[in-house]
Amino acid sequence: MRVAAKRETTKRKMELSEMMRSTAKIFVCAREFMVRNTRGQTMTEYALILAAIAVVVWAAYRTMGNNIGTLASGIDSSLTNA
Repeated sequence: MRVAAKRETTKRKMELSEMMRSTAKIFVCAREFMVRNTRGQTMTEYALILAAIAVVVWAAYRTMGNNIGTLASGIDSSLTNA
């Protein structure tokens, strides 16, 4: 009876050990996945910054559209006459 109980305990320990290894492997894979994919987050941030700059430039152009056109024409005339 004691031998059967000891075998059962050993078997249970081996099962727990295998579950621990499997769990550790899953965590390592998840960590590696996160490390590999952090670059995408940076590129997304750059895209958002670029979009914000484009909106600011567009708003400035809409606000000062005629003034910018007149300024550019004046500069063009000055360079042509020089």
